[in-house]
Amino acid sequence: MLTEYIGNIARKKGVGPLLAIEAAKTKLAHKIGQASGLFYVPKVLNLDEERGVLDFERLRGLSTLYQLAIDKDARSLELYEKAGQALAVVHERLVLPDEMKYELPSEWMNSSDENVFIHGDFACVNVCLHEPSGQLVILDWSAAPLIGRTPTFGSPYFDVLWFASCVFRGAPSKKVFSWNAEEMTDAFLRGYAKAASDKKLNRFSDYLPKICRLQRKMIWCLARRKYPLRAPVYIFSQMFMFIRFHRFLRKYRRQGSRIFAKDSGQ
Repeated sequence: MLTEYIGNIARKKGVGPLLAIEAAKTKLAHKIGQASGLFYVPKVLNLDEERGVLDFERLRGLSTLYQLAIDKDARSLELYEKAGQALAVVHERLVLPDEMKYELPSEWMNSSDENVFIHGDFACVNVCLHEPSGQLVILDWSAAPLIGRTPTFGSPYFDVLWFASCVFRGAPSKKVFSWNAEEMTDAFLRGYAKAASDKKLNRFSDYLPKICRLQRKMIWCLARRKYPLRAPVYIFSQMFMFIRFHRFLRKYRRQGSRIFAKDSGQ
């Protein structure tokens, strides 16, 4: 979907029914953010399904968590932890009408009643700091293109691990050795565990191979968009980060919820 900026409007163009789902999710998320005080979601100003146009409130002065990490901003870890808390609240409170319940691929559906309505593209480029107000801002409530933009419902591990994968995959090629992905992801997971009081992140063993497959697929998709001379450098750096990502997740697979119980003071 394409986004253009017109004055104080951020306009997204796309398929009408998909925009309608995104508008509904965004409106609910805006209310959840206000009630929780943890984050802000730009208001929906107008939806025209026939024209395929969705208008949002435009916020100026946004810095993505990704850019803050590149800049080594001292607030980064605190904001990554807050992002985890915000996602846990979304998973607890976001409820769409039945006609808007579209499931993730079957491998990302829990066999129990643990499925939730998801953000769908919760990534460090869609979570921002609004510098003028100091608020955390969450954007782009449509699902990631890699899973088809449609899904709205499934395992909370999808959003959690998609964010984690973005942190590792986002390492700039020239900074792979200094990119503190493990520390940032630790902060994010710690925040999620603190806010999700009735859940424990103790099923990494079930989802590790699934997110790794998605991570490899995303790396190759992005590599194909690079200039031919830059693609090999990108692939090499991403393979290095992929190994780190896999090792990081194996730690959680081995230790289960014990690390989170310790971090959340339980």
